[in-house]
Amino acid sequence: FVGNDSPDVACQLDYFMSLQFAGIATALVNDLYQTNGIQTLHFLPTCPPGREPSRVRSFQNTNPSTLATFGSIEQNIFVPTLYDDPSLEVTAVAAMFRRSPLCVASRRPLKEGDVIGCHEDTVHLMKRIFHRQTVVASPRGSKNTDLLNGTYNGIQAYTTTEIPALRRFMKEKGWNHEDLVATPLEGATGGATDGGTAAQEDIRLGYSQMLFLPDECLSHHDRREASRAFLDATFRGWDMAIRNPEEAIRAVSEAQRMLGLDDEANDHWHPSGDFRREMLHSCCDHVKETFGGDRLGVLEEKRWGEAVKWLLADKEGGGENVDSKFGLDTTGLWKPAETIIGGNELGRKVMEEARHSAIQFAQSHGRKPSLAVITVGTLKRYTHASRRVQLYSNHSQSWFTKTDTGRANGFDVTEIQLDAETTTTDKLLSEIYKIRDKVDGIQIMWPFPPHIDSARVFNAVPVEKDVDGIHYIGQTELGKEDAYPPVTPAAAMELMKEYGVNPRGKHAVVVGRSPIVGSPMAYMLRREGAAVSVVHRDVEDDILKELVGQADILVTCAGNPGCIDAEWLKEGVEVINVGTTFSEDFDSLVSDVKGDIGSKASRFSPVPGGVGPISSPMLFRNTVKAAWDQANAGESGWKKETASIR
Repeated sequence: FVGNDSPDVACQLDYFMSLQFAGIATALVNDLYQTNGIQTLHFLPTCPPGREPSRVRSFQNTNPSTLATFGSIEQNIFVPTLYDDPSLEVTAVAAMFRRSPLCVASRRPLKEGDVIGCHEDTVHLMKRIFHRQTVVASPRGSKNTDLLNGTYNGIQAYTTTEIPALRRFMKEKGWNHEDLVATPLEGATGGATDGGTAAQEDIRLGYSQMLFLPDECLSHHDRREASRAFLDATFRGWDMAIRNPEEAIRAVSEAQRMLGLDDEANDHWHPSGDFRREMLHSCCDHVKETFGGDRLGVLEEKRWGEAVKWLLADKEGGGENVDSKFGLDTTGLWKPAETIIGGNELGRKVMEEARHSAIQFAQSHGRKPSLAVITVGTLKRYTHASRRVQLYSNHSQSWFTKTDTGRANGFDVTEIQLDAETTTTDKLLSEIYKIRDKVDGIQIMWPFPPHIDSARVFNAVPVEKDVDGIHYIGQTELGKEDAYPPVTPAAAMELMKEYGVNPRGKHAVVVGRSPIVGSPMAYMLRREGAAVSVVHRDVEDDILKELVGQADILVTCAGNPGCIDAEWLKEGVEVINVGTTFSEDFDSLVSDVKGDIGSKASRFSPVPGGVGPISSPMLFRNTVKAAWDQANAGESGWKKETASIR
């Protein structure tokens, strides 16, 4: 793997082999590259930070028989470097992290005049952000020590690596590790980062651990196939690392031994096993955020372009004048098929919008938007909640971790768990009455145990706090067009809107009739002009098959794996998979449809990665809207009073 003069594929990592490359290590140790036809893989020696594009270009020029030379780098380094030197002729094709974990670590909040030490390739970037501090280039290998001994007031760090190490070092010194300040840069503003109040648009650093290669590797069939084979093995390796972290940690150690790329003398790491597990967990969370359509590692054009505009704003001819696709592959090397209606990036966009609105609300009203979630008993779909979060999500956006998700996005969430056996309707009502005047939104989890009077319970939720749309249909029928919609059907409609799936004039078939998904889903489709048929458990199989075969749009909400056969589908149908079930046999989510949906459907939402990632963001969108609506109603002088007959 090292030393081959003309390998099939070469790779220039932007750091020594470590847990941030766990997917590559796992693929290497498990022979995934060889299985994909890459017989020789050359890892180039590490280089000074920021030199990766020139190293990749030089190696490819010197070794023209090598099919592809990959490099890894952060977008915030790649884009300005390529802009300054177009002769590098390299293109970004994928990314291992969707967000940059770049931050500044300090032992107290930064003050004007403080000195920040950073890598030589990020000095210019840091000076743009920290204009009230002094930014200097500093040694990369000793930065944690330099912060702890006071050489610098702040250091360039990463939330995945130096931050968990620093907390442990501080604890070992007997210092309060909670005093450590980690200021993430992605999405922050200038005033928020440097302790000042100067207005500045959100910082957009884009992707991290981004993978790029020379332009010529995209223009020849054999080179493209080798490039795609490398990416496929790499992200299958990441999938294995996500599923089995302990094996991934061992794979990294084995890859270090194989490659000899672990010999940097630095203080970034803590020797404990719990540090390695925390670092890998953080890296895997970043990797999962790159999932798009049917694969990890996807670069989204809009997100890429936002970062390009920000990163080149201070360059001559940059900013709004530059092509937003600058440096990005437009040939589709690692792009999901056009037939896939993926919801991950849309979900992240909705959550980011909710987060920004929540921050503005807190600034205006001195408190965070608040949500209460009340559950009676253990819901069947929560049986595999922890595994589903591990495989597909993280604690900043998951349906199954609402308290953590709220905390990460500027919300206060109270989760109330009641025992199914001992909770009566009156006791449940009492809990609702106790909490409803203390929060902006209430979500009552469905279904209830059979002895609970659902009508009384739902009626106890005030309309203005009904963020899961219990009263949506009735309120809409009464003319309230801005009633809060049930979040999962709303997520499905948002996904359809995003991809231009137009129900008007079409026959839509909804499979399932629950009061929180199937029934409101059918109602929303009718409002959009569809002729809607609803199929449920009381319908005979032959009628189910017949109606499914007539559908122009099929929306599956049953939560019954394989209740629909893909062979029943009409050619060209558009399928929205809402109902999903976790299968222990496959260790995966499965849909209501069995078989090859793509063989019949013109477009379809995948499982996982379709409607599911949008549901939680829709809940928090409704919650922050409810907070604003109630606050604005209070400011208008409106007062809620008991009605009286006059």
